[in-house]
Amino acid sequence: MLRRRWFHLVLGTCLGIAFALLYFYATKPTYESHIEILVGQRSSELTTSGTMSNSQASGDTIQEDLLATHVQLLTSRLLISDAIATENLEKLPSIGAVVAGGDNAVDYIIENLDVARGGKGASKNAMVLSATFRDPNPDDAATILAAIYGSYERYVESHTQDTSREAAELIDAARIENEKELDAADREYREFISSVPVLLEGERVRDVHKTRLEQLESELNTVRTSLAEAKSRLKVIEAFTDENETSVNDFDKLALLSQKDVTRLKLFLDMTRGESQSETFQAEQPARAEAARAQYSRLLDLLQKERTLVSVYGVSHPLIKSTREEIDVIERFVAANAPAALEEEKSTMNPRTMLTTFTRLLKNDIAEYEMREAILVETSSEELQLAKDVENAFLEGNAKKAKVTRAQIRYDEVIRRLQELNLAGSYAGFSTDLLSNPEPAKSPAWPRLPIVLVLGSFLGFFLGIATGISAELLDTTFRDVEDLETTLQASAIAHVPLFNLRKLPIPSPDQTPLAPSLVTAHCPRSAEAEVYRVARTSLMIRADGSDTKVLMMSSPHPGDGKSTTISNLAISFAQAGKRVLLIDSDLRRPVIAGLFGVDGGRGLGDILMGEATLEDSTVASSVENLDILPHGKATSVPAELLQSNRMSVLVQEARRTYDLVLIDAPPVLAVADPSIVAPLADGVILTVRIAKNGRRPVEQAGRILNDNGIVPLALIVNGVDAGKRSSYGYGGYRANEYAYVGKYHNEYAASEPSSISTLPRVKGATKSATSSGSPNASRAVVLGSATPTLPGMASQKAALE
Repeated sequence: MLRRRWFHLVLGTCLGIAFALLYFYATKPTYESHIEILVGQRSSELTTSGTMSNSQASGDTIQEDLLATHVQLLTSRLLISDAIATENLEKLPSIGAVVAGGDNAVDYIIENLDVARGGKGASKNAMVLSATFRDPNPDDAATILAAIYGSYERYVESHTQDTSREAAELIDAARIENEKELDAADREYREFISSVPVLLEGERVRDVHKTRLEQLESELNTVRTSLAEAKSRLKVIEAFTDENETSVNDFDKLALLSQKDVTRLKLFLDMTRGESQSETFQAEQPARAEAARAQYSRLLDLLQKERTLVSVYGVSHPLIKSTREEIDVIERFVAANAPAALEEEKSTMNPRTMLTTFTRLLKNDIAEYEMREAILVETSSEELQLAKDVENAFLEGNAKKAKVTRAQIRYDEVIRRLQELNLAGSYAGFSTDLLSNPEPAKSPAWPRLPIVLVLGSFLGFFLGIATGISAELLDTTFRDVEDLETTLQASAIAHVPLFNLRKLPIPSPDQTPLAPSLVTAHCPRSAEAEVYRVARTSLMIRADGSDTKVLMMSSPHPGDGKSTTISNLAISFAQAGKRVLLIDSDLRRPVIAGLFGVDGGRGLGDILMGEATLEDSTVASSVENLDILPHGKATSVPAELLQSNRMSVLVQEARRTYDLVLIDAPPVLAVADPSIVAPLADGVILTVRIAKNGRRPVEQAGRILNDNGIVPLALIVNGVDAGKRSSYGYGGYRANEYAYVGKYHNEYAASEPSSISTLPRVKGATKSATSSGSPNASRAVVLGSATPTLPGMASQKAALE
């Protein structure tokens, strides 16, 4: 792009420099006057070293924006108005001109006054103000800056004492008021905490009532569980006794008691018997103990076992009989060995008495459990209320604590806000020293010629780039051969330059029937013919090893020179010893017959209509090994005829008869005929004439072919003017890259036969319609565009195309 649009860059840079010079000489020069002010601190609480310390530079509240406040003072309307009134600045020429023009003098001074804080480099934290004023008059600039500093100094000095005292009073009053509020809130919170029945463990609160409530709830659950168990046992025993009073025996009654119940009942009976501790009782105690153990343990176990076996096996089962026998043995043993006291116990300790006694025990347990439940419920209700009271007190305590926190935050915020007013730290208690006096400048600060030229050059260069890019985006011309190849997805095998037929030894029309544009026949050793031989060689290499015998040539639109190009290619192939058939399938605007000077009245149209055969319609040309199949009979339905089966049969027959079949098809953008004929060919060659803004038609032709599944085999670029390397944007063309044309051709080309070289030239101009016409234009006739006068030709208009 830079190579193609370098003119935009050069022009843009030149325009930038020109505008820079114009600006430099047209702009009124401006002068600057400069002063530096050291801001010192008088207060003993602040440093007086003249530089900001680390704490000041990193965020100390009072000193952090010290210099920013002084910058605002210097540029304030109050001080500038005072300077104008005190020093009579309106009498100065520059200020007088501003006032005379209707502008405000204060606004003019503020606009041209710059104040910065800090120094440069290592002294960037210095407590120094740098003030600069710009004015067309250097003396006025120094005078105005001196007046501004004088007003600033007077203001600082006059407000030092008052502002310091006022700031101290405000800070002290705020401190006292907030301290009282903070103390009151803290005292209220402490008194409340001491009155609440809770224990504080650091930040956590220990609630005794809540802990006691949890214990009562656990005990109440245990009592309720025991009460439910006792009631269920009592209901089971009472229900069983009422329903089976007459039918149950003593063993069934004993079976209602579990081992735990029996043990408890035994302990109860032992406590209620009240036996004496005589010698007889003590002597008989082992036997009684043994008898009791036999009766209460073994006997009861056997009774329960008997009941279980009866329910499982029935009354008459042997195991039940053996169990009853064992029960009888134990009873007899007890009766025989028990003392008199034991017999008395036995008589009083029957199953009915045991069940009745256990029932009374259960009722006593139930009454006790109910009493304990009532007491626990009442106690837990009291503890619940106390726990809620403690919870409410805890919430109230949190509110009071939050009040203390808010009071502390408000106290800190008030102090910080009062300090940020900068009443005491911004200018009060500070001294101002002038480090450099304002002096008239000797040279203008703006404009400066080197800076203006550099800026103008850069702006012009960028303008050139912008215009170059715009032109590149708006230009729809192919930029180079790679661009064309990428668009059509095919390689360019030759670049056919513009030919100047005046400089070629072409015979006169009465000596040859061939058109002058067929240079491969007239001048086979010329550089012009060599271009077609290069294309022929490339096609032969591409077809090597494949059955490529039928090639079709078309172009995006009429006038691209496809007919002349395919005719020269056909002659070139015939000269190589190939038997070639050239078919003119353009039934709308036929050209081939006129180029070769043959009769085109009988040909392809007659074959497709079924009125002739290939052998009858083929015409031998004046070129050896080259036969022509003209267009033949005119028709109003050429597309339908080309799409018929006869066209396919014709191509197959020509494929068997000839070594190579070349088909000249109409332009792709003109009609649909190329898309019909292309599937019958082994490859499609596209001839493209480079033209200004010619990208869109070529792209459209490529899309039409791609939509029909056709990819061009090769491209031939026609009408390239090697003398105008950047014409139409096709500046990437290199004449020697695709053809042996140039200074080396004459060293290797063979001499033309004398019979041909001495032929007289054609009279009249035979140059291309697109030729420049200049005598210096090398080979200025475009192939396929010559306008010779050829007597005997079928169509003069066809010869022109």
